[in-house]
Amino acid sequence: MEKYAVIIIGAGASGMMCALQSAKKTLLIEASDRVGKKILATGNGKCNITNDQILAQYYNTPLVDKYFQQFNSEQTLQYFAKLGIFTYADQEGRRYPLSNSAHTVLDLLLKALSLKSNVTIKVNCLPVQVAKTKDGFTVATQDQTYVCDKLVLATGGNSGTQYLDQLQVNYKNFLPSLMGLKTTKNKGLAGVRVSNVRVRLKDFNEVGEILFKEDGISGIVIFNLSAHLARNNIRTGRITLDLLSKVEANNLLRMLASSVNHNPHYSLVEIVEGLLHKSLAKNILEKLSLDKKLAQDCTEQDINALVNFIKNFVVDFTGYADNNQVYTGGVDLKDLDTNLQHKQVQGLYCTGEVVDVDGVCGGYNLQWAWTSGKIVGDELHQ
Repeated sequence: MEKYAVIIIGAGASGMMCALQSAKKTLLIEASDRVGKKILATGNGKCNITNDQILAQYYNTPLVDKYFQQFNSEQTLQYFAKLGIFTYADQEGRRYPLSNSAHTVLDLLLKALSLKSNVTIKVNCLPVQVAKTKDGFTVATQDQTYVCDKLVLATGGNSGTQYLDQLQVNYKNFLPSLMGLKTTKNKGLAGVRVSNVRVRLKDFNEVGEILFKEDGISGIVIFNLSAHLARNNIRTGRITLDLLSKVEANNLLRMLASSVNHNPHYSLVEIVEGLLHKSLAKNILEKLSLDKKLAQDCTEQDINALVNFIKNFVVDFTGYADNNQVYTGGVDLKDLDTNLQHKQVQGLYCTGEVVDVDGVCGGYNLQWAWTSGKIVGDELHQ
């Protein structure tokens, strides 16, 4: 049996950060064929490293705040600058590498890891059994058993449940989050993007860009809605969209009435096309049975119905798409100390998505990965 001071299961963002900070003999285990694979998909391939506004209000728990006080977004940027990764911020405060390539981030993280003589990396290595012993832990793979003093679970959401179960650690069930939603058919709307849409469902109310699909809906605001739904285990429901959130209903009414009066020979599709994408205009008017009508035949009742439909466009969602970015659920922060060590299992640390911390889109989940990995790595440096 090979002996290590530290074994980290999972070589994603938090596991890599943890290994970079560890000063002891460390084994970094990854089940897939390469480390940091998921980093390449973040930020649409650009890697949204963090956000300039990392606040607890953007996460599912206020308890994250005390951890960000230990390692925040500014410190993260300084850390990456030392690795040679420099960033810029967009209008939403999202931070990306100047190269606009997630490969830059991963390549330089791998370079830094390669210079760590105390860290051994094993890929295509899947632990099948972990166990607490009197002096530490055993980690058994199909080929070999390893022994360590400290064990770090950095497996990502829903990938480490067997290890939590084997160690008899309580956790909240993992559910997919930050993803598109499946809906009933959106006739003629596949590929249509609409900006400044107010999305409402019960107590969720947020404005952003949406993307219609043939039988689904996506976009950052929808991803954020999915996080809200996942946290509350809501699987189906009715979403209300204000397709022109920047225009008050009374103003919209006046605009449509004016257009109808000035263009009597236009079809209503052409009238609405001055406000919305043509495919969306056609979809709405077909639902209202007004698609064959000319402006000169339009009644006040028709215009009122049209305004109401635009301001309260209904989409029935029937489930989650299969492209989730993170998971909600995991080990409660209340069960972990300030260094993310489990209070009941001495020597066990949890980072990243294994912990019940998830944020909205915009670099928040990667920041939690960097923060949690750094905190545990610093603790293992002692």
